[in-house]
Amino acid sequence: MRPRSLRRFAAAVAAAALAVVALPTAPADAVTYVPLQGDGSTWAEPAISQWARDEVPAGIHINFTPDGSAQGRSHYASNQNDFAATDIAFLTQGDPFGGGIERSQYSYSYIPIVAGGTTFVYNLTVGGRKITNLRLSGGTLARIFTGAITNWDDPAITHDYGAALPSQPITVVTRSDGSGASYMFTQWLSKQYTALWNSFCAAHGGPRTSCPPTEFYPGFGSSIQKNGSDQVASFLASPVGEGSIGYDEYAYALNYGIPAVKVLNAKGYYTLPTASNVAIALTLAKINTDPASVNFLMQDLTHVYTNPDARAYPLSSYSYLIIPRDSTVTNSPAPPRFTNAKGATLSTWLNYVLCGAQQKAGSMGYSPLPKNLVVGGFQQVDHMPGHVATPDQTQLNGCDNPTYSNGVNHLIVDAPQPSPCDAAAAPLNCTVVGGKAVSIGSGSTGGSGTSGTGGTGTGPTSGTGASGNPFASAGIDPNTGQVLSGGASVAQNVYAEPVSVASRPAQQWLLGTLTAVELLAAVVAPVVVGSWLRRRRKQG
Repeated sequence: MRPRSLRRFAAAVAAAALAVVALPTAPADAVTYVPLQGDGSTWAEPAISQWARDEVPAGIHINFTPDGSAQGRSHYASNQNDFAATDIAFLTQGDPFGGGIERSQYSYSYIPIVAGGTTFVYNLTVGGRKITNLRLSGGTLARIFTGAITNWDDPAITHDYGAALPSQPITVVTRSDGSGASYMFTQWLSKQYTALWNSFCAAHGGPRTSCPPTEFYPGFGSSIQKNGSDQVASFLASPVGEGSIGYDEYAYALNYGIPAVKVLNAKGYYTLPTASNVAIALTLAKINTDPASVNFLMQDLTHVYTNPDARAYPLSSYSYLIIPRDSTVTNSPAPPRFTNAKGATLSTWLNYVLCGAQQKAGSMGYSPLPKNLVVGGFQQVDHMPGHVATPDQTQLNGCDNPTYSNGVNHLIVDAPQPSPCDAAAAPLNCTVVGGKAVSIGSGSTGGSGTSGTGGTGTGPTSGTGASGNPFASAGIDPNTGQVLSGGASVAQNVYAEPVSVASRPAQQWLLGTLTAVELLAAVVAPVVVGSWLRRRRKQG
């Protein structure tokens, strides 16, 4: 075929393809999102990565590196990321066991992103059977983790549990690395058991009075320290962990199938850190809005610890995102790397995170954020440079948050009440008759199927019940909080891979268009070629 004929042939194929279908054009007003880089909290990483993946089809691409809260804060302060995830705020008092006061020359806000409970997980066997219904008061836990209680037969444990446990040394497992879980736990200790915490802190090299919380829990006595949540959970789940107790995120307790301690709340009920119990407790969380305070924008959990609701889990808290803020209050500039285009992208993602994404929190071992924290988050998003509009903050209309939406407080209405068998005065081996806790005999203290058998349990960790209620209690073991399926405990995988930065929407549109042309050419070309050959034969 001669060159001129080839050119005519190619033109004919292209014309035929375009005649079959008119190619779409990118809308003139389409939003072009830009890639974002964040890093920080390993505790929040499974949720952040999952919610980032959820929005990839919308053209939002976020690369998140789970390198720890301290790294995330440091990178934000040095203009090395677009946002940071952290379990605690910038340290305004320093850390008694590592790290000084932290300052950022750039403006910032704290956005609540995901909630959870500091969980006490344990490995204890009596007569060849695992204990799965351990219940303890805050005072007893505080004394265990400061070395004042060292044996499982201690009278305080016997009182709380309702039966004597064997004489066996307690092995306390804490974190050796800087940990948000350690900080949340010691923040609770410092607020609720101040004298005990100050004494323990001073004995291990900290200040003698007014000891602040720490990310670096000090080792003591026969305690064992492990690096990271995975190592803590792995040790507690193994045979060598017999007789041990530690603290971890609830997601890891679920993933490793380790029982969690029911903790006594202010109302006098032993509760687990389930999705609904944590969310209920956090309805009394407050955000410091005083710009003159060193704790400006930080969380205040004082009333969370003493929430009088029977469903509340006392050691409930939430993780932050640190995001840029305009200079109207702080008189500091936003990080130089942060543009209005990044603000539009990040705020669009946060509109999803604070609303519909919270529907998935329970299935990952977290808790959905209640209305007060969602509204507090949107108030800070409204100060982000380049932000898009946020949902209505009065009734949360159009915000598909499972705890509160369109003026309905689903959390307060639907979250189940605890079983009468979870009351502090209820017997260990218990059933519910006529709405009251009744002893079913001495039985075995190692069983897991008697406590609360007639009650409603403490609420779900995930999913939606048959009635459509996201806080329905079906399918949850009332002793351990494990998700049940067909009568068996199901460990949930809480891990997720970081989301890589992908191509922009405009590039995706171009690729799709070229692909469409290629496919059309493949369909139309034979027709055009046949017509062209017939004309050549006639001409010849």
